Amino acid sequence: MTTFRYVWLACLGAFVIIISTATAARRPTTVVSDVCSTSFTDGPFETRDAYRQRVRDPNKHISARLVRYLTFGGILQAIAEKTNLPRDTLVTGGASQFQDQHSGLGRTVHAAHIIRVGTIDKRLGRQDSALHTALTNYIGHTQNVLRAANAWHGVGGAIDRFQSDKLDALGRIDFNAPFDRDQRIAVEQLTERFRDVISAYVRDGTHEESDRQILDEDKMIVNCMLPLMLFEEGKAGYDLVTSGDFVAHYGRTSSKR
Repeated sequence: MTTFRYVWLACLGAFVIIISTATAARRPTTVVSDVCSTSFTDGPFETRDAYRQRVRDPNKHISARLVRYLTFGGILQAIAEKTNLPRDTLVTGGASQFQDQHSGLGRTVHAAHIIRVGTIDKRLGRQDSALHTALTNYIGHTQNVLRAANAWHGVGGAIDRFQSDKLDALGRIDFNAPFDRDQRIAVEQLTERFRDVISAYVRDGTHEESDRQILDEDKMIVNCMLPLMLFEEGKAGYDLVTSGDFVAHYGRTSSKR
């Protein structure tokens, strides 16, 4: 019995170390509002902290995870062209390495990433530190959502895996080319896989009720967006970099107060 107790304590200690290491591995990033979001001055919030801690509609948050993923694709393409670094190695899939903030609202509300990818190619930091900082802040951006919209075992985790697994497919879309048949098919295939992920948590009945209750396919913007509209979101990301606005907005090293 004593031996079993020591083994149990050793396993528990190892588990705590693993969790602590994973948490510590996330590098804090600057809190920067998304260019597509409303600003602090637009809303009824008395302080910037209240603005940052607002809880988003889960349907809008999940829709944004596809829309911004296309934008992210355009951003990566433009950075690759600007720096001559391979587009397919700029970021890796995997656990999030960067995070701008915690929810500040307890365990029932998570600060959920819009984009969930792993590391950034170190060569980008050596070649263009401003672009590296901007990309780090973009990837670290989070929105406050109910835990059920972000839990690893639920729809949030499924979208996390989708975003990491589909980087190659995202990289095959040319956001600086005309929207021809090839681009349309590539966007359609990507969005169909995303919608399949959502449908699995709304219709098939094999997932937790808490997951299904927060989702309403009729309220998801992505189900109303045509391939051309999503392609243009990627083009907007591409133009954001080439115009210099990406660095100007996301390249800050301190948050506004």
